[in-house]
Amino acid sequence: MPAIALPEIDPERCTACGRCVAACPPHVLWLESERPQGWGRKRAMLHDADGCTGCAKCHAVCPFDAIRMVRQPD
Repeated sequence: MPAIALPEIDPERCTACGRCVAACPPHVLWLESERPQGWGRKRAMLHDADGCTGCAKCHAVCPFDAIRMVRQPD
């Protein structure tokens, strides 16, 4: 069953602290750098929307208010 809402990450607010990645039960959030080989600014990314359960634990643990849950169309 697809998630009702998915996390949307604000790249300007995300500091790549990794709290959301650690809190994600299905492990569908990853930290990713802007450029190849780990160079550049890092931020959290949703890599597997189909695997996301919509639990919002990522949103709850983000101290920078960088993640909001966005309702998905039916």
